[in-house]
Amino acid sequence: MAARLVTPMAVLAMLFAAHCGGGDSDSNPPLPDVVIEAEAELVDVGERYFLDGRESTDPNGNSEDLQFVWRFTEGALETSDFDDHCREDYDQICDSNDNDHCSNDTERFCNDDSDCDTLGRCLLNTGTTSSDCTEGICGLEEGDEGDRASFVAKVAGPFTVRLTAIGAESNGTATRVLDTYPSLFLTDSILQFGGTGGAFLGALADAADFASNASEGAADPTNGNIVVIDDTLRLVREFDLRTGEIVGPFGESDRFVNNPTALAFDVENGRLFVAEASGRVLTFDTESGFLISEFANVGADPVAMRFSPTSGNLLVVYGTSGTGIRVFNADGTNLGVLGETATAAEDAVDFDFLGEAQDHDLLIADGSGKVVRCDSDGTDCGTFSNAANDMLAPGSPSAIAVNPSSDHTDADVMIADPVGERVITCNSNGNECEVFGETGDNYGSNYSDVFFAPSETPTTTTTTSTTSTTLPN
Repeated sequence: MAARLVTPMAVLAMLFAAHCGGGDSDSNPPLPDVVIEAEAELVDVGERYFLDGRESTDPNGNSEDLQFVWRFTEGALETSDFDDHCREDYDQICDSNDNDHCSNDTERFCNDDSDCDTLGRCLLNTGTTSSDCTEGICGLEEGDEGDRASFVAKVAGPFTVRLTAIGAESNGTATRVLDTYPSLFLTDSILQFGGTGGAFLGALADAADFASNASEGAADPTNGNIVVIDDTLRLVREFDLRTGEIVGPFGESDRFVNNPTALAFDVENGRLFVAEASGRVLTFDTESGFLISEFANVGADPVAMRFSPTSGNLLVVYGTSGTGIRVFNADGTNLGVLGETATAAEDAVDFDFLGEAQDHDLLIADGSGKVVRCDSDGTDCGTFSNAANDMLAPGSPSAIAVNPSSDHTDADVMIADPVGERVITCNSNGNECEVFGETGDNYGSNYSDVFFAPSETPTTTTTTSTTSTTLPN
């Protein structure tokens, strides 16, 4: 096979030198029109993007002669690579050639330099076949060249991809931002699943060491990080969404919180609310992590909290028969039970709200073996899904979460089923339910909570300075 005479990067450097220097701007040739088409705008973490630059044109020459260079500029610089493809069939992705050989020993076959002795290099693309390709070889290290590219979203987006087209007389560039659907997380083991398909993505890297017994979780809208209650050490722990590594206790929560049992983010005001077993609720600034104040005492042993999307009030459940959902306004004043929830749900253990298209209807996970649906104010309650109820048994469900990607999938509602050891998903009407993806494949969780990563994940984090507050003993 003939050696490649010049790499696209070398061509790029020469053309920039030749065409991007000084001179009268009126005499500079027009740039290629670079077009990046995407097979899908969004995919789950762990799935693959397919990108196409074939609609790019060169006003100075034959568009079919354009050479391309793909690069990540943000979001995936250390986590994802462009796939290599079989030269004879772009649709086939590959990672080795059967007969590549070492530079210092043509009889020694290799896949990378480590396969060669005495500092020899593996001469890629010298082989004649690849077991990954129907015919021909794999174009190793060529995944960022050519008119098409693909890559696996190994971490949460967004990713910024840049395509440079090298033309006959000038070069052009275009960028495209690609994002991912929010992943679903399952505790106690902090397992991650694709948010629309349910493919198992593994446990957060440091979860086994720092939160193997997490009881409840939520995602920080400020930076996308995963925040959970570690029941073993009775701490609020924070994990990096993309790396899965432990960040530490959430801000100053380890200094001030005693025996946390529930948490909720107030997105509008940038605060994390943490409830203790005693019923005391403390608020923390989400950017700095500093303690702000004591919000209120909401009553002993709260098990779940959430803010109403219609009233903005803090709602709390206790996992005790007949207590329903209790309401607290912005001042911490107890406004009593929400609507009919004390009678509609026998044993409310968790709740969430459907989207605006469903008028923010309230869904209550009832530990007696059902899911209750009410208007957002807790009135006009009834059965959400007979199909889901038929799949549940007493002792289930333990938690419920509405999918932020519900506009893109029929997996609208996630119901944790500890008895069946699975997550049940239903559409927003509740008339179609099934086990969600691989959540029932025996990954060792106790299914204590389900929650989603934020629908928008920042790529950078800003910090602000604020004053820490010390509570009286």
